[in-house]
Amino acid sequence: MKFKIDKIFSYSSTASGLVLFFLAVLTFCDVFGRRFLNSPVTGTIELVEIGMALVAFLAMPRAFFLNANVSADFINNLNLGVFKTYLVILKFILMIGIMSLMAYATTITSFKFMANKRVTLDLELYFYPFYFICSIGMWLSVLAIIVWFIKTIFNNKYQSKGI
Repeated sequence: MKFKIDKIFSYSSTASGLVLFFLAVLTFCDVFGRRFLNSPVTGTIELVEIGMALVAFLAMPRAFFLNANVSADFINNLNLGVFKTYLVILKFILMIGIMSLMAYATTITSFKFMANKRVTLDLELYFYPFYFICSIGMWLSVLAIIVWFIKTIFNNKYQSKGI
């Protein structure tokens, strides 16, 4: 089961990298076209704005799963014993609470955008597919937080027993 979940988070981060690569190519083409051909790519700003949100939310699940978020290393390196378990529980409650609310709100917003058929200004792309992808990334982050918590609690349990 662990390997399948890990692959889902890896696929999500790979998709994030592909979107980022596409945005880099798009930006290059826009700058090249603007400078040398006097013809920029229409909608580049919209696509880059939306794409950066996709990059962030698709990359988050892997960061949560690997516990690769920005953190205070001096706390992680201290031998705190049982207090460390309480810190992990507090961290889990905060992360799961915030990400669950964000994922829920983004999903609701996606359905609202789908109902009113709201579009971007230049390219007239519908907003809701991008919001749905972001909400999927957030729900994957919620799953990654749960898996990280279970993995961390079991590792702390076995380390305290000396196994």
